[in-house]
Amino acid sequence: MSTIVAISTAPANGGIGIIRMSGKNCFSILEKIFEPKQKQKIEEIPGYTMKYGHIIDPKTKEKIDEVLVSFFKEPKSYTTENMCEINSHGGLIVEQRILEECIKAGATLAEPGEFTKRAFLNGRIDLSQAEGIIDLIQSKTTQEAKASFMQLEGHLSQKIQEIRKNLLNMMADIEANIDYPEYDIEEVTNQKVCEQLKQIQEKLQQLEKSFDTR
Repeated sequence: MSTIVAISTAPANGGIGIIRMSGKNCFSILEKIFEPKQKQKIEEIPGYTMKYGHIIDPKTKEKIDEVLVSFFKEPKSYTTENMCEINSHGGLIVEQRILEECIKAGATLAEPGEFTKRAFLNGRIDLSQAEGIIDLIQSKTTQEAKASFMQLEGHLSQKIQEIRKNLLNMMADIEANIDYPEYDIEEVTNQKVCEQLKQIQEKLQQLEKSFDTR
């Protein structure tokens, strides 16, 4: 997959702006436009660290902005790919110039939601958690934010997996009784199956009601 880049902060003037980049060539692209204050090869910088320096125009050597760059190395990043976040001043012009330099150096402009899409495709989060991220960003109340964060943390996924496991166990018991009636296997009666299905139905209804409180 290509290396993608985008402005991750809201399109407005502010104290700080963040330009996020993710992909195989993330660090080699960054090396073309970032001059750290303390000279060090970018591949030697450990993950979960920040470096102070300047974003430059590699052709003219003009300094574009004073920045802090966060480094995240695969697979321990949001997308599980090599990733960096350029923390710049929050002016729209400054952010746009840094974005343009990243693209000229080899990155591709990310589509809306593409960083989360990659996190999902690379197995870091499941679909429920991806939806939780979107809901958290769009939350309008504290209660909505709390419910969305719990979904992001995987609470919904765990409950769904538990229900799925119960269904699979029940199906396995039924198939064992049909295929191997001669063995000493606990008999699965219609009554027992109906009771199990009723319990599963109640759990699903509880999950459905939990969304009505958001």
